[in-house]
Amino acid sequence: MTDIKTFCGGLALIALVPALLLWQSSNTSKGTSPGVSRYNVDHLGSIVTEYLYIGKPQALDLLCNYALDCDGNGIYAATWIDYIAAKCGECADVHAARGRLAAFVGDRQRMRREFDAALAAARDGEERDHIRAIVGRYRQ
Repeated sequence: MTDIKTFCGGLALIALVPALLLWQSSNTSKGTSPGVSRYNVDHLGSIVTEYLYIGKPQALDLLCNYALDCDGNGIYAATWIDYIAAKCGECADVHAARGRLAAFVGDRQRMRREFDAALAAARDGEERDHIRAIVGRYRQ
């Protein structure tokens, strides 16, 4: 047999749920706000790592935005840069990412060398323009 107090408590909780949902939906200060949330940023990071895992070096720029600029995690970025370098070779995107990592740790000389190598390794004008846009954010 069910305890009457437990039964009444369960009914009260069940009755409270719609009231709480109504309050949540009518209160504009609760819930998610428009714009970029931490969830969206972390979701983008997981999608970027999927692209990197299958060997898309173009995703290194987004990875550096996520790992270096948002999280400040140079070890995470360095690990993925090394993975892509081993999988795809020393392409322009790898050199550009290494340049960004060097800038992150404060090694300006290495940053310049890596950015110069990235420009030299660019396959065509479109990739060269992409690398120049990255380099332009770091050179003053």
